[in-house]
Amino acid sequence: MNQRDFQVGDKVKHPDFGNGLVLETKGHGEQASVVVSFDDKSRRKLAVRFARLTLLEQPSAPAEPEK
Repeated sequence: MNQRDFQVGDKVKHPDFGNGLVLETKGHGEQASVVVSFDDKSRRKLAVRFARLTLLEQPSAPAEPEK
C-alpha cells in the first residue's frame, strides 16, 4: 500500500474512534505511527499501517469577495 505519511495538524477519521487531530508523528512508511487526539478528548498512539485512518479534506481558503 502506497500511502502518504500523515503530518502534525492533519484532520483524520478512524472507523471506531471518530474524528481526530494528528498531534505527533514518528517514522515513515510501514513503521509510521501517530498520536491522535479524538473528539471525545482521548489520545491514542496508533500504528498507521493498522489504524485505518482516513485523511479528511482540509477546508479551502475562502474566496475573496468581488468588488
